[in-house]
Amino acid sequence: AARSNEQQLQAASGSSSKELGAYGQYAVALETQLGLKPINIDFQEAGVLPKVALTTIKAYTRYTEAPWTNQPKVLVLGGSGGTGTAGIMLAKHYGAGDIWTTSDNEQYCKGLGASRVINFKTSNWWDIVVPSSFDVIYDCVGQTGTGDHAMTALRSGGHYVTLRGALASHPRPDVTQNAFTNSVDNLYNYELLDELKRIVEMGGLRMRHIEEVFTLPHVANAFALSATGTVIGKLAISVSNWTSVRESTPLPVCPTQYFTASSCL
Repeated sequence: AARSNEQQLQAASGSSSKELGAYGQYAVALETQLGLKPINIDFQEAGVLPKVALTTIKAYTRYTEAPWTNQPKVLVLGGSGGTGTAGIMLAKHYGAGDIWTTSDNEQYCKGLGASRVINFKTSNWWDIVVPSSFDVIYDCVGQTGTGDHAMTALRSGGHYVTLRGALASHPRPDVTQNAFTNSVDNLYNYELLDELKRIVEMGGLRMRHIEEVFTLPHVANAFALSATGTVIGKLAISVSNWTSVRESTPLPVCPTQYFTASSCL
């Protein structure tokens, strides 16, 4: 029997999808999920940037007291991925004085604004950093034990935010820790999207690398590649040439071009 799209994606990625959804040239969305597209980026970049940017802007402003006035030292775990890319660039935009990250792509991360890149393939970051030396740790990886290592690395008054990992089993009373999922309130993002548009247009945020663009029939391959954790920047799905809409009665085109909370891989 033919497998459903969800079953195919689950087989490719090794896990079930977090949310129901689809890829198509046209979509219906709430106006609270939309913002105007920045004028200085193309549609491909506008498609891959919002989800990781929204995740990061919420993590920083809600849980780390950003924007910062004290030029904090920030550690972004997984700096060459999509959320890590946004993590480094928004940390710089919000006033970080020193940004460290973990990645095996040193040149890419330093181009985003990182001052030090720890190669996770040759070293454990917690063996490299000095105890009580960071003000903010933003975890985009979710490696086992990260929360407890963060407790050692944070200064008093510091903040640990994880997107994929567990909280510390032995938390410190003088620091904060939070596990955060952007999708919990992903229906009401218009104000943050407007703020991200402003940041993008002033040069404070971009998606510097789109590793590969997949056509719709190969979307399962895109999920499989994403699941490897090796993608630099983002992946994109091109649907314009693979939808039945183009073969049916043309729909009226909205003159306004939008920046949306739902994005590609």
